[in-house]
Amino acid sequence: MSEEAKAGQKMQNPLYPQIQLPLTYNYNPKLGANNGSQQTEIGFNPIIPIDINSDVQLILNPMLTYNHNANNQQVTNQNQPIQLATFFAPTYANNWYYGIGPFIQAPASNANNGSRQTGLGVSAGAFFTPDNWVIGGAMFNSWGIGNNLSGGTANILNVQPTISYTRDDAWTYSLSSQIMYNYDAKAATNQLTLSGGKTFKVIGYHIQWQVGPTYMVTSNPSSSKGAGAYAGLTVLLPK
Repeated sequence: MSEEAKAGQKMQNPLYPQIQLPLTYNYNPKLGANNGSQQTEIGFNPIIPIDINSDVQLILNPMLTYNHNANNQQVTNQNQPIQLATFFAPTYANNWYYGIGPFIQAPASNANNGSRQTGLGVSAGAFFTPDNWVIGGAMFNSWGIGNNLSGGTANILNVQPTISYTRDDAWTYSLSSQIMYNYDAKAATNQLTLSGGKTFKVIGYHIQWQVGPTYMVTSNPSSSKGAGAYAGLTVLLPK
């Protein structure tokens, strides 16, 4: 594998102990009960490893999401609750990367932005990374704390399995799924993303772009439906 290909493989692994700065874009054209809204979702989910000692490290994965929802002439800007997944993981890995730690979700600023409860729970992940491949998944489970249910509850499960293949020339192809379940609403969604892109190097930084379609396999009345689009740009900082 070329240097760029090895970096591209690393950027498909959210438990790889190197700072990653991924910016994502999702376009969901059919949102809500009448399928009349179009949603632009922008996410910034950095990966930040912190050494604790020679054997253990802490990987922080804060998740910040902004939604722009449009229905005819009505526009709603939505900042989803800030989420933080953490993983205590071994410092050294041989093709296997795994970790587990606490999960925290901050309460939303208002009911339109999501649950006004604080969410506390656990996050975990495991990835197998033989040459060229990344196979595995990450998840978090949250339980709502507090009595303000005006924006729904924080009792949620999120599971993200993924498989990717990076060619020796640094082209990467990925198939991933984001499964979300709300325990109280008994509502589930499962969105598939098929993407492809290339890793290149600019002034010492490896950068990977990815584009592709999405499809909502399982939906609920308030979620998006059918096909959409995805784009991503990730910067891998030097160690």
